[in-house]
Amino acid sequence: MSGLTRGALEALAGHHGMATRAMLRSNGMGRRAIDRLVDEDVFEVLHERVLHIRSSKLTVTARCAALCLAYPQAFITGPVAGRFFKLRRMPATASIHLAIAHGHHVGPFTGVTLRQTRKIDPTDVQATRADGIRLASAARLAFDLGADLSPNDHASVVEQLLHDGRCTHQQLLATARRLIHPQRPGSLVVARTLHARRDRRPVDSHPELELGEALRAVGVPVEVVQHWLDLPNGSKARLDIAIPAIKWGIEVDVHPDHLLLEGTTRDKARDRQCHLIGWQVERVTDLDLVDVPGLAVELKSLYIARLAVRQAA
Repeated sequence: MSGLTRGALEALAGHHGMATRAMLRSNGMGRRAIDRLVDEDVFEVLHERVLHIRSSKLTVTARCAALCLAYPQAFITGPVAGRFFKLRRMPATASIHLAIAHGHHVGPFTGVTLRQTRKIDPTDVQATRADGIRLASAARLAFDLGADLSPNDHASVVEQLLHDGRCTHQQLLATARRLIHPQRPGSLVVARTLHARRDRRPVDSHPELELGEALRAVGVPVEVVQHWLDLPNGSKARLDIAIPAIKWGIEVDVHPDHLLLEGTTRDKARDRQCHLIGWQVERVTDLDLVDVPGLAVELKSLYIARLAVRQAA
């Protein structure tokens, strides 16, 4: 084809018929030759900056390549990414889910679901593939799929990712701990999946026992477990870990409902009742328990501050 160099053809073939102008120019094509092929309708322009050679079929994979070439900060997630991973139970949808940080002006594009996020960590994205496509990491994909799958299907997919060695349980927990939020779609499904997996751990890994032992190891003199308080409103509160001498306690909230609006509202109301009788309560979730030794060090600093306040009173 007149004006297309061998290198340009190879670049297009390697990226499912897609290329940026910079890619074509680095492979021997001049600016005028590129513009002429656009005018002659050999190329169509996608997303304002990517060229698609019309002789190449516009498949879902090709569209993913075009989006990733157009937006180097973005990555493919959701069911389409799940199909790249060969995951089971993926919904039959042609919509491509593109994750990109807030602040980028992208789309709207037909057949593309934008998932703008304020939280993208380097661990959320795999290295760019040879064909230019960037996919969510296994742990980030597992989180994102919480918004697209039923609870049973999500649990099945997580088990597949773990069985195939695509990620670890710790990576799943770390990603969920960073991203889970009452207003973020899929958070409840993800929390319940991870909580169910934790329930299958041996009894000697019971979270209160784990945390109590870790606190003693760093010098926090945990005296009582499952300490009951009589609250001003007539109800009772059970603290999982407590040091009654300084009215300081810890609640280990491993049920996923604690992460969502109804649960957090209920917890805060109970904490206010504890404050009325002089108790300070720290809350930790199953996701905090990703790093129990680190959590114990953090809680130790809160214990020391509480101790100083009580001694000064």
